[in-house]
Amino acid sequence: MRVLLVQAFTALDMELVYPLGLAYLATGLRGHHVEIFDVNLHRKAPFDALEQKIKSMAPDVVGVSFRNMKVGMPHLHTDDIEPQRLALKSVRRAAPGIPIVGGGTAFSLYSEPLMERLPQLDFGLWGEGEDRFPMLLRYLEQPWKVPGVYYRKGGAVRFSGPPDRVDFTSLGPPRRDLLPLGPYAASSFVSVGVQAKRGCVLRCIHCSDTYLAGNTLRMRRPVDVVDEVEELVKEHGVRQMFFCDQMFNIPPAHAIEICQEMVRRRLDVKWSAWFNESRAALPHRLLTWLKRAGCGMLSFSPDHVDDRMLLRLRKNFRHEDLLYTWEIAKKYDMDVEYSFFLNAPGEDWRSLARLLVFLARARWHLGPRLRMFSLLLMQPIRIYPHTPIRELAIEAGLVDPDDDLVEGRYWNPGTMRHAVAGVQSAARLFYQARQTARKVRGSSFDSVLREE
Repeated sequence: MRVLLVQAFTALDMELVYPLGLAYLATGLRGHHVEIFDVNLHRKAPFDALEQKIKSMAPDVVGVSFRNMKVGMPHLHTDDIEPQRLALKSVRRAAPGIPIVGGGTAFSLYSEPLMERLPQLDFGLWGEGEDRFPMLLRYLEQPWKVPGVYYRKGGAVRFSGPPDRVDFTSLGPPRRDLLPLGPYAASSFVSVGVQAKRGCVLRCIHCSDTYLAGNTLRMRRPVDVVDEVEELVKEHGVRQMFFCDQMFNIPPAHAIEICQEMVRRRLDVKWSAWFNESRAALPHRLLTWLKRAGCGMLSFSPDHVDDRMLLRLRKNFRHEDLLYTWEIAKKYDMDVEYSFFLNAPGEDWRSLARLLVFLARARWHLGPRLRMFSLLLMQPIRIYPHTPIRELAIEAGLVDPDDDLVEGRYWNPGTMRHAVAGVQSAARLFYQARQTARKVRGSSFDSVLREE
């Protein structure tokens, strides 16, 4: 069959993101003719370009990956279901009779509401699809035979039942030959991703990763991971990349082995990853190998600094661990970024003050090594389906039990919301000034929607 895999909008105002999930999906489609189309590479007339692609390729099936269901920038916090709807309408106009299959992270979070709101979708694939998408192509007339598939029958949306987790360790490498890496490599170091493991052993109350990827770690062999990195460097000229694991340094031994193999091969590449803040997950031996392997920045998402708040968020570290992150950053001369929430459950003026004091002290200790951009994105916790904070929000009366949460709902109660508004306004003004100074190219998210 001729299969077109489409990456829908990941937000025009953000950096490009290489469609790694689709590249993995393509690996499993042996025996089929597969092409990948990223809407985000066509900023002036994305939907026209998509229709032209469909008409020229004439696919038998189109798979559309919904990676995001929000846009979060200092000057723009909105939902992006509308561009997904426009993309599907474009597919349907260009190819009225072919099956359209939805998938991706956002689809898995909002499967039933998206099937209801997007009638152009014939099928939806929940979760990891590397093994089940080829099955679905064989059973398009009998989709109930494939686990984890949403389909339509008798005017109603049906679900075939939960699937097993993919054996990530046995998957072949992603198909990097189906899209040029140049635009992504030129965009940002976070745009080209490599995945060393799937799953997360942490249980943060706001995070949907355990629902999507499970609590069990499925780790690739370090040599296989570095084979992929070496291909990116030597065959595609990639010089900056991001390990897109939920937490790269859990467990530390696996991360150390990857770094050692990168050093052994003398790979010239700069990279970063998400790191857990626990002192136990950041031994000095790991930092030594991170530095030698080319890691240039430690990306942390502690979400708060106050021990009382960290306990409520079910974090596996405390304030003293965050102070330790300063020490290792200074000792190993590495950049650091932190991401925080505002007005999380239990927030008060005392905890907010501690957060602001931490930031001031971090700036004093780290100087320019503290990257500020992620701080501009500070906002209340978005309430996602299938998370503990959703249940808390229902108990607190912040959301209705029947709310599908496709439109953003945030944990932002009480008088603290006024402080949140003040911080966000300051971040927005700072960001807009920086955008003007740097003359950032490309259309805005809103302008593209108006053109369509």
